[in-house]
Amino acid sequence: MLDPHLELDAWYDALPRSPRDEGRVLRCVVRTGPGERATPDALEVRAGQGVSGDSWPVHVHSAPESEVSLINIHVARSVADGDESRSPLTGDNLQVDLDLSEANLPPGTLLEIGTAVLRVTAYPHRPCKSFIARFGELHTRRIARAFRTGKRGRGVLCNVEHDGTMRVGDRIRVVRPDAGS
Repeated sequence: MLDPHLELDAWYDALPRSPRDEGRVLRCVVRTGPGERATPDALEVRAGQGVSGDSWPVHVHSAPESEVSLINIHVARSVADGDESRSPLTGDNLQVDLDLSEANLPPGTLLEIGTAVLRVTAYPHRPCKSFIARFGELHTRRIARAFRTGKRGRGVLCNVEHDGTMRVGDRIRVVRPDAGS
């Protein structure tokens, strides 16, 4: 009998590979209200507040560990079926070309982006009801499977370690925690 997870794994494995040590910001997104998105060229972030102008701080599920959300650009494009105008609906603040897997970005990893520094948290980033409604059951199952296998298909959540500005095109420098500390 064929393993039903093979199709779900094959979807993720077929996506283009992203860099591990140095990525790029390809899109900035601000959630301005339910189902509403703005895509500015830059985001301002502050510790304890997240992205300036973003609705997340007043969201019922907001938490200190989830001030800024990132999703891999190849995942965002795939769930939006290649429609660039729909990919901001994932609701993630940064769409990036970077390997977001647990193996590459363990909790505590710092991401230096523009003048800001983000810290990867262990807080799980799972598809919400709005994600399911926008992108469908099949994409949601694919994302959930990638989460369960450590690939973080839905992306990664961070808190702000150092206030600053992040812009489209900015380099993302990965600084992993010292395994000996």
